[in-house]
Amino acid sequence: MEDKLRKELKRKYERGPNLIGRLVAYLAAASIIAIIPIIGISYLLLEVIPALIKIDIPWYLIISLAPVYVVLARWIFNGALIAIARLTLKPVEEGEYEMDMKNKNIRNWSISGLGTSLALHYIGLQPFGMPGLGSYVLNMLGAKMGYGTIASLITEPYLIEFGDGTLAGGGTVVSGHAFAEGRLIIGKIKLGKNVTIGANSVLFPGVEVGDNSIVATLSTVTHKTKIPPNQIWAGNPARQIGVVTKDKKIKMLKKEKD
Repeated sequence: MEDKLRKELKRKYERGPNLIGRLVAYLAAASIIAIIPIIGISYLLLEVIPALIKIDIPWYLIISLAPVYVVLARWIFNGALIAIARLTLKPVEEGEYEMDMKNKNIRNWSISGLGTSLALHYIGLQPFGMPGLGSYVLNMLGAKMGYGTIASLITEPYLIEFGDGTLAGGGTVVSGHAFAEGRLIIGKIKLGKNVTIGANSVLFPGVEVGDNSIVATLSTVTHKTKIPPNQIWAGNPARQIGVVTKDKKIKMLKKEKD
């Protein structure tokens, strides 16, 4: 049985994209791009400027600029990763697919995921990035992020749409993909205006949340769930527990009060 399973998995994955090779190539390319300006600045300080002003720049002054080099190199590296991720994005269609690398959508999803994950983790997420920059990075990677939006972890930015003023709390996962019975489910997620998603919640593909609605902390909104405007949902799986009134007050359903 194990031999049959291994053969079947090998058949499905043996023609998959070389993600390790791509990872090394992306990091190497970004590193080279980040080093080039540092080499240029060093050349100016050591060769060009002394030749122009006929005065040697003290070595300790050049060394003292090391923190500037580090910061400059880091942000050039980060910018290069965003550019690489954007350039390597592949078209992915919504639907359910068997996990077989011969399928174009599976291959494209894998390649796009590598680039976007690298960019997000180095720039918009801890420990390397700064969470406050997450929304800007997501916009650059194809997400439609409205004004004043805040998001935590989005796995497929190119499948996500946030309306103005929508907030997704810390630890919340907005996932454009899910796995079920050996199949990959890919779908868009659309959140309206002034939507609040509580911390550590999970939203799966095909979810839509209407304007002014609230999803409580630690909730799971399952595949293709449609939450109308001005409602409050909670639980695992999430279900309606209240409404948001016209004057923006929270009103619990009677059965929830009981």
